[in-house]
Amino acid sequence: MIALLQRVLERMQAELPESLGISVCVHNRHRGEGPSVITALGIGEELVGAQLSGLGGPVADALSHQVPVLSLDLWTDERWPDLTFDAITAREPGLRSSWERVHGSAAAPGVWQDDATVVVACTLTEPATAATMTTLINYEQLVSAAFVSTAAKHASAFSDLLSVLQSRGAIEQAKGALMGRVGCDAEQAWNILRRASQQFNVKLRELAVALIEHISGAPAEQPRTPARIAPDRPARTAARLLWTAMTESARPQGRGD
Repeated sequence: MIALLQRVLERMQAELPESLGISVCVHNRHRGEGPSVITALGIGEELVGAQLSGLGGPVADALSHQVPVLSLDLWTDERWPDLTFDAITAREPGLRSSWERVHGSAAAPGVWQDDATVVVACTLTEPATAATMTTLINYEQLVSAAFVSTAAKHASAFSDLLSVLQSRGAIEQAKGALMGRVGCDAEQAWNILRRASQQFNVKLRELAVALIEHISGAPAEQPRTPARIAPDRPARTAARLLWTAMTESARPQGRGD
């Protein structure tokens, strides 16, 4: 598995020659464990470790908020006042020459299982751009495919992992629908879905598919694989109640209300 991910990162590094570090980080909240770096190149592991230790940064925010995070100049970014050149150098003095070259950074998250996240991140010698983020998002999909490829050797795990990948598009569509209905951002939409999943005790991926089908009145589009997501009656009931609640909360209040 690690060897396969290393090849993915090496290919990514070839497309981002200005990169100083690349990493893959996974956080599975169901296991009650903290985030961990699965594999990394360059200074990727050290920088992610510093962010997760409490200094904050793009990877920490991507894990927490489930949204892509981009920084033009990491050491001066006001979002993470504790993540400074002095702080990282004090933590890893042996990499001072590398820290001096750091400018931009970016992190792209993907849903992995109902309440778990995989984040692909890079650190650059120049400001990160929209093109940087596009590359990360594409490679996050390759990283997920690497997980599936490895799981294919273990029949019991393969169907579960494939089901997870099936759910990603539906979850993003459901988030988009909530953002448009309520006028919230991606993080708030994710929190709405997650709270509803917990409140109604249904799988988040089934809730997302049921919500899309409730809104559209038609079956949700899914890739043609055996792992198609089929929401059960509780998930469909939860989706209907959630959308009704969101519609009521978004409705303008009249003078007499």
